[in-house]
Parts: sequence; structure tokens; C-alpha cells
Amino acid sequence: MAAGGPSKEVKRENSAQDTSHNIQETWLDLSRNFIIITLIAVTVWGFCTSMRWAVEESSEFLFAPFQHHSEHEKAPHQKQSEHIAIATHTEPTTLNEESTQIEPSKHQEKSEHITTPEHHTESKGDTALGPWIIFGVLILGGIIRGLLIQLPSWKGAEGDGVATSLEDFHATYDYKQTSSGHQPRYENATFGSAIRRVIMTSLTVGTGGSGGLEAPVLPIGECIAAGWAKLFRTPSPDDLRIYQMSGIAAAVATLLDAPFTAALFAAEILYTDRMVYRPLLYSLLGAIVAYALNNHFLHFEPLFTISTHSHLYTLTEYAQVALVALICSAPAGITVNIVFVFLKDKIQKVHSIARAGVGAIGAGAIALTLWFTLGIEPQHILGVGEETLKQVMEQQGNPLLQVWWVLLLLVAAKTLATGLTLMAGGSAGSLVPAMYMGGVTGGAVYYALVSLGIPAGPDPSLFVVTGIASGLVAVIDVPLAAIAFVMEVFGSHYGPPAIVACILCHMIVKRLKLYG
Repeated sequence: MAAGGPSKEVKRENSAQDTSHNIQETWLDLSRNFIIITLIAVTVWGFCTSMRWAVEESSEFLFAPFQHHSEHEKAPHQKQSEHIAIATHTEPTTLNEESTQIEPSKHQEKSEHITTPEHHTESKGDTALGPWIIFGVLILGGIIRGLLIQLPSWKGAEGDGVATSLEDFHATYDYKQTSSGHQPRYENATFGSAIRRVIMTSLTVGTGGSGGLEAPVLPIGECIAAGWAKLFRTPSPDDLRIYQMSGIAAAVATLLDAPFTAALFAAEILYTDRMVYRPLLYSLLGAIVAYALNNHFLHFEPLFTISTHSHLYTLTEYAQVALVALICSAPAGITVNIVFVFLKDKIQKVHSIARAGVGAIGAGAIALTLWFTLGIEPQHILGVGEETLKQVMEQQGNPLLQVWWVLLLLVAAKTLATGLTLMAGGSAGSLVPAMYMGGVTGGAVYYALVSLGIPAGPDPSLFVVTGIASGLVAVIDVPLAAIAFVMEVFGSHYGPPAIVACILCHMIVKRLKLYG
């Protein structure tokens, strides 16, 4: 799925003509750049942290009744499905005693914990009203967004803003250094645009819209970087570019707490399959500043915590990795492209004032349908979706998350809900949804193998991690960032399978020409 903005040909041409490697910086130049990039990173971190806090707090309010419910009791329409979930994979555990002997007690313990509602009867009223509260907040958020984009200054806040940021970055190759310190980029909005983006994203994802935060933070980082460059009257387009890329890397590092991944992500998004080292190295500085702020002031918790794995992988495990990559690559890339293009074509016919509301109604209807029919909590379809990945990896939460066909149903529902949110102009991204789609699909492969009696290991961690890496490559086309993300977040022991999965996925999707 293309990020929008300049074509790959334009990106390659600009990277080829980039001569920043010839720049000989003085100590004064280095000091100035270090100071400006630090200011950019601190400001970006503050903006993105505020946005993340707003989204987390509002999501906690919306989904808290269902999180409480999934931990302690089952709705009547879930009990039959729970028996299906347990039966699906408790029987095969006897077929692979060495790798799965701990599983029966683990499932029994979870089942006993979940189905004891004596001390939690108060949650019944919460879960009865919860779906309608979510639906109402979704629609209200869509209405407010629809009204805001009618204002001239807010029109640029519609959508994720990635295409505009990439165009602003590559437009710097079309003009030269000026003695006055003025560049065309400075004529466009900077800090004000970043503030509006924070508000619009909070109104999208914070009200239950399906999507990630990484795409909206990209324009936030670029706008803040351009704003500081303007204040310092930076005359050089080469210096402006290192600020823009550093702002983007700092923004992504704030969310993922993975600085090397953030810098590589910025490089791959901006230059596709080329590397320009001067902006890349400076962007690492921006990313590490954001990383330090995360951990010194927020005591940032890791996104995912899973069991470790030996650095030694068997041929069977590599075959399983390849299977997940094949299943997650072409189908994910093709499906997402088809679904998003179809939804965009239909939703764009709706008047702009009602477009966001229509998308919100559609996403809410999908989540409520699965809740009332199967008992799948809305947070597994709406919002960011990180918690779902955690529960699939840790084999916790709703027992339905351990049924292969339910996981595939979740992938389809998440794809539709995300498409409805993004194509209706919501300010959200597809990086975390791509991780969701790949990781949950990997979990589905694991449970499908278990249900067939095929040994697949004691837990789905390897499958989920491989699926996350494959999903990032299939949907976003960031193979190096995907590998770095796995190694930074899950540990170096998951590096080899991530490399295999990303190579296979990239080659297949490139062969099918899904990257454009």
C-alpha cells in the first residue's frame, strides 16, 4: 500500500541527485544542527506524548467495561463459543506433548478465572450500555471532524497528512539555498498545522476510530521541524531536510520507543529503497532524544512482552515462518489495497461534512455486530489494536482469540473498520493496523496447525512476531524497519525469522507489483 505523495521514481531521482555527502560541516555547523534537532525532538515528543495520552485516556473510558468483562465473566452469547475455543486446541495438545504439555492447565486456569462472575455482577450493566456509548461517541467524533474540515484552516487536517509531508520534503530538491534564509516550505503552516493534527487525531482514534497513530505523527514531526527551521531562518535545503527527517524519526520513536526502527522507517518512507546517510544519521539523533525522554520521564513500558526463544531455529520452524510470510504477504497486500480503494471510491461520493460520520457509523456497526453475535469485545476491532496482539501472543483474554477462524474474522473486520476510518478522512495510520493484520493472521496459522494436530510449539509467539514483520512489509513496504522493529521490541533472538519473513514477503509483493 503506497503512502501517497511523490512517486517512487521521484524519490529515487532525488536520492540519486542528493549531494549532502559532500558537505563539510564546521564545529559551529555541527553544534547548531545538534541544538536545533534536539529542540525539534523535544517539541515533537511533547506534542506526540500529549496526543497519545489523550487517545489512551479516551480509549480507556470507552473500552474499560469490556476489558473488565473479558477478565471476569462471559456474556450468554459467548459461552457456547468458549467451549468451541477450548475444544479447538486442548485436544491436540496430547499430539505434541513435548512442546505443549503446559497448555491444558494454562487453558483450564484461564477458563476458571474468566467464568467466575460472582464478584463482578456490576459489570453487566456496564457492558449493556457500553456498545451504545461507543457508537454514540464514534458518531459524535465524526460529526465534529466533519464540521471542522469545513473551516479553511482545518482542511489540511483531513486524512493522515502523510502525502503532503512527503511532498513538502521532496519539494526541497526543487529550490536552492537563499541568502535571506527564506524557503518556500516556510510559507505553509508549521506549528499551527501540528496542533490541528493532534486535535484531529484525538477526535479520530480517541473516539473509537480504527487506526494507528504513526501516520498522523509523521506530519506532526515534519511541521514542527519546518517550524523550528523557519525560526532559525535556515537557508540550506540540505539542512532543512535533516530537520524534517529528524522530526519524523522523533515522532515515530515517541510512539514505538524503538529509535533505530524510527530512523529506518523515516528513511524508507521518504526515500523508498535508497539510503541517504546524512539525514539518516541526524534522524537517529532525533530518535534517541525522544527515546531518552520516553524512558526518563514516562518510564515507557515495552509495547509487547513475550517469552524468549533460542537463537537456534529448526528447519520446521523456518518452514513455519515461510508459511506465515506467504499467507500474510500477498493476501494482506492485495486485500488491503482492494478494500481501501473500494471504500474510498464509495465514501468520496458523500458530502465532506457527513463523510467522517458515515465512516464512523460503518466501523461502529462492524464492532457492535461482532459483539452481539459472537461476544468479541469492540476494542478488538476499534481503536489501535495493540492490546489484541498482546492477548493473542500471551494467550489471555477472550478464549475466542484462540480460535483460528475467529482470528481471521477479526482481521477482516479490522481491515474494514480501518478502511472506513481512513478513507472517510480520519486522521489515523495503517502501520499498527498492518502489525495487527499480520500478527493476528500469524496467530490464526498457529491455531489452525494445532487444530489439525500438527506440532507448532508451546505458544503462538513465533507466528505472531513473524506475522507482524510480514504485515509491515506487505502493507507499508518498510522491510528494514520491520526487521529492526522485531529486534528492538521482541529481542535479537527473533531476528532470524523476521529476516526470512521480510525477504520472502518483500520479493513476493514486489513481484505482484503491489507497491506501485
